[in-house]
Amino acid sequence: MTEKMIDTFLMRTYLETVENIVGPNGLKSVLNFAHLEKYIDNFPSKNGGLTVPVKDTQELFHALKEVFGEKGTRSFSLRVGRGFARLATEGLSDMAKALQVVARLLPEGKKMRVMLEKIIEQNYKMYTVTPGTPTITIEETEDSFLFIHRDRFESEGMHSEKPVCNIYVGMVEYFIEWITGHRHEVKEIKCRAMGHPTDVFRISKQKQ
Repeated sequence: MTEKMIDTFLMRTYLETVENIVGPNGLKSVLNFAHLEKYIDNFPSKNGGLTVPVKDTQELFHALKEVFGEKGTRSFSLRVGRGFARLATEGLSDMAKALQVVARLLPEGKKMRVMLEKIIEQNYKMYTVTPGTPTITIEETEDSFLFIHRDRFESEGMHSEKPVCNIYVGMVEYFIEWITGHRHEVKEIKCRAMGHPTDVFRISKQKQ
C-alpha cells in the first residue's frame, strides 16, 4: 500500500500552531517525545507538495495527548484546530478573499455549505486520498449539516470511549465562524476511535 502523505503547508501550519500555544521549547519537548526531532528548527516549506507522511502528523498529535493528558487534551486540541484554521486562511489569503467575496451575498446556510465544500476541495489537494468512495461527504437536514469523514488521521488506529477528533472540530468551528461572522456549534457525534465506521460532525445552523 502506498504511504499516505499530506501537503508540507499543512504540516508547517500544524507545527506553527502548536508552537504559538506552547512556545518554542514546548514544541521541542513534544517533537522529542514523538521522535520527530527532524522538525526541530526545521519546519517544512510552504509549497513542497504532498511529501510529509501522514504518520508524522499522527505521531505529533498522539504525543500532544500523552504530554497534556486525557483531561487537558480536548481543550488544547480545540485551540490547535482553531489556530490552525486561522493560520491557514492567512496563508491562503488569495483563496480566502475570493471565497469571502463569493459568500458575501449568500444567506447563512448557503455560506456554511460553501465553506464545507471548500474544505472538501482542499482535502483532495492536500492529502493523499484513497480512490473510490469519497473521503468526505455532506448531508443536510433542516437544522444542521452532517460532515461525514472516512479518513481523518486523528481517529486512525485510535481506541477511545469518547470522540477524539477535537482538532478537526476546532478547525471547522473557526472556518464556519470566519465565513458567516457567527459561531455555530460543531460536535463530533460518531468517531472511528469508538468503533464507528466514519467520523461524523454535526454543524448546527443555529447561531450561538
